[in-house]
Amino acid sequence: MRDFLSFGEPLVGFYPSDGPSLIDSPGVVKTWGGDTSNFAIGVAKLGKTVSYLTRVGDEPFGRGFLELWRSTGVDTSLVEIDKARKTGLYFVSFDGNKHSLTYYRTDSAASAISLASLDSLAIESYRVLHLSGISLGMSPGACDVGLELIRRAKLAGSMVSFDVNYRKAQWESPQAASACFSKALALGVNILEITDDEMKALAWGDCLSDVEHRFPMVETIALKRGAAGAELVSNGQRISHPAFPVSVVDTVGAGDSFDAGFLTQIVEGQVLSEAIRFAAATAALTCTGKGPLEKMPVRSEVERFLAGI
Repeated sequence: MRDFLSFGEPLVGFYPSDGPSLIDSPGVVKTWGGDTSNFAIGVAKLGKTVSYLTRVGDEPFGRGFLELWRSTGVDTSLVEIDKARKTGLYFVSFDGNKHSLTYYRTDSAASAISLASLDSLAIESYRVLHLSGISLGMSPGACDVGLELIRRAKLAGSMVSFDVNYRKAQWESPQAASACFSKALALGVNILEITDDEMKALAWGDCLSDVEHRFPMVETIALKRGAAGAELVSNGQRISHPAFPVSVVDTVGAGDSFDAGFLTQIVEGQVLSEAIRFAAATAALTCTGKGPLEKMPVRSEVERFLAGI
């Protein structure tokens, strides 16, 4: 049995090589990204087994992702190669400590996934299914796949993790996104990850209690608040943890690393207070590099960091 099945879209990221703006920079630096790809790599680096369900283009970026996943221990047996479509891209600029992302992902290879991709999938072979709002927002077909995965995972007794990761450009309106996410949660999500900005954008309230009352069927809700730390509610138990002070270079991918750190600890049976501490450390270390992967830690690095606190 494998620990995780991750479903979603990989994206190739481009950063300005000099300065904060792509407009003024003489060149760009490439990185590998996409929330559920980051997650898959993150849990693999933390020592867990994971398969990635997605599609890539038959071009250098798609082949590069396949090499990356295999080199980091991510199982690629569920990855399909699309001969007609390309792998999605995103471009990053900075405004102080904040980043802005421009996407080129319309009609990407991953967005063309369909229920036929699940024909040979044995969902009962995985302890945890992880997907996100980005996974559902790729296309109507991808939404169908994500919802069906949750249904099957629920029937198989697998745990389901859902990170909201709301991206305005993927949806007709916040109301449309909220309706889709709410449907997914009602199908049997066990762990929900969200940010305070996403709560406000989706009109889900202003605090963790508001989300808890809105979705009482969800067992565990993790609120990721960046520099303000993280909060957790699980079956009435409430825990918070401050962000670790580090020299922040880039926050892209930090939330994905938090998910990876938290869920690996849950799979190992750690208590929630230790799980959120480990997750906060994993996210903090990721923020010390440019892009989601440059400083994404392996387990020994997280443990050394926590031992030095």
